Amino acid sequence: MASSETTGQASIAIDATPAAVYEHLTDLAKLPDLSPENVRCEFLEGSDAVNVGARFRGHNKSGDYEWHADCVVTAAEPGRAFEFSVPPDFEHATTWRYDIEPDGEGCKVTESFDAPLLAMPDIYPGRIEGRRDNLEAACNTTLANLKAAVEG
Repeated sequence: MASSETTGQASIAIDATPAAVYEHLTDLAKLPDLSPENVRCEFLEGSDAVNVGARFRGHNKSGDYEWHADCVVTAAEPGRAFEFSVPPDFEHATTWRYDIEPDGEGCKVTESFDAPLLAMPDIYPGRIEGRRDNLEAACNTTLANLKAAVEG
């Protein structure tokens, strides 16, 4: 995915199996330890595992601003990909994706986002100057934290 005003990505090499990385990424209790904005996640509507159609809520904080966001899992391929859209069933939903590719003894992990609302300056979060760049920087932080957690 090439970066644009609404997309971004980051990649990192991790010395762990794709299965181990996927397992860590899809453990909602561990996501807050990875993300610079997420503070807690919980399954919704009877969902209890990460699979396509499962719903969960992320509780987030950036600076003094706190919010929660409901998400739906749109891809759950063990050892390969994890993707979710937020909010569910919204035509301008943000999609977050993690692609995991075998690479020698370890793997390469790419986190990407597609956030159409960033191109809509009259609607939050399109009004936040620098938000796209902040999200891409957060991808780098999340991946560095993932690497440390899985390798350590």
